[in-house]
Amino acid sequence: MNSIQANALAAGWGNLGGGVSQIFVGSMLFPLFKWIFTVSGADGDPADLSWRVCCVIPGLACTVFTFFVIRSSDDSPKGNYNKRKQLGLMQKPSAGKHITAALRDHNTWLLLIQYGCCFGVELATTNAAALYFQGEFELGTEAAAALASTFGFMNIFARGLGGFLSDISNAYRGMRGRLCWQLVCFFLEGVFVMVFARARTLAGAISALMTFSIFVQGAEGSTFGIVPYLNPAVTGTVAGVIGAGGNVGAVIFSIFFRQMEYRQAFFLMGACTSAISFMSLGIWIKGYEGLLFQRRIPPGPDEEGRGTADDGAGRSGAAQDAGPGGRQRKRPSEAPSHDKYPSSLEETCETKPPLSYVSTHVTTRTFASPDQAVPNQVIAEGPR
Repeated sequence: MNSIQANALAAGWGNLGGGVSQIFVGSMLFPLFKWIFTVSGADGDPADLSWRVCCVIPGLACTVFTFFVIRSSDDSPKGNYNKRKQLGLMQKPSAGKHITAALRDHNTWLLLIQYGCCFGVELATTNAAALYFQGEFELGTEAAAALASTFGFMNIFARGLGGFLSDISNAYRGMRGRLCWQLVCFFLEGVFVMVFARARTLAGAISALMTFSIFVQGAEGSTFGIVPYLNPAVTGTVAGVIGAGGNVGAVIFSIFFRQMEYRQAFFLMGACTSAISFMSLGIWIKGYEGLLFQRRIPPGPDEEGRGTADDGAGRSGAAQDAGPGGRQRKRPSEAPSHDKYPSSLEETCETKPPLSYVSTHVTTRTFASPDQAVPNQVIAEGPR
């Protein structure tokens, strides 16, 4: 399983907590504590007291699991930071430059808004679904929480499925395939949110909720199938900025539910999501095709200023290298260029030592961005 699929699946299982908490807290802990407070004759409303106690349980669980995470997990997918620093694989980043590079790309802003309309929709729905079932279909707290949990349980497979189908689309149509799947996910997500808002029967509402949940989480996986391509040198910063869009979207959509009826709020949220889907048409990443644009390939340093067949001189690139008599002039081998850098720290390069050095082996260092680059270091150990 490649990293995009693994990330989508892991993130989806993390969001699965939304469904687990609905059924565990709302359908199990709440009635348990309500019964305890009723039998014990505690002062106050048993339902109100039980909700307050239920909110303490997840906080305690997070505190306990924090110690397990610190002791047993890796710092990053590439390993622990201390070991990477010892091996010289980790340089001190410039936060300002990374954030500036991420924010200067218009694709970051488009994906930020779109992620607000998938992860933000998920958070808002998780908060509102149980109350919606209670108000519209006159269900009890336990039953409403159990039905609302079906929305979160789709995370078991839906987000990973979104990333997987993004990979399949990429295999057939490249980046254009990923963007097409992105547009489809968001558009259908919005459509089924509106269907859910207009459902008049409980069965219809549950069916629409589960269907639009699949597209909500699929859109999340699809979005982060595109994120690594935006700027490989600052992928972490880009992912953080776009991920923040989900929380911003949740706040905005929560205001909808405070200012209007839930049915109207769901319908407006779906309409916004379907409209936002067409932002995929404006995503255009360097080196890849967009839905409306051809491939963007910035000229390299060795290509700038070089004549082409269309430069008005009437000479092709090959003709410019021709010597007297039209014979092809062989170019001398070029020295390793330090203007080209690997896109990740895992990439390595093998460099032959210059003729002026007598060495037995070569040590090279690679860097994640041009700002951190220095020439390859050649270490001579003795005569051959």
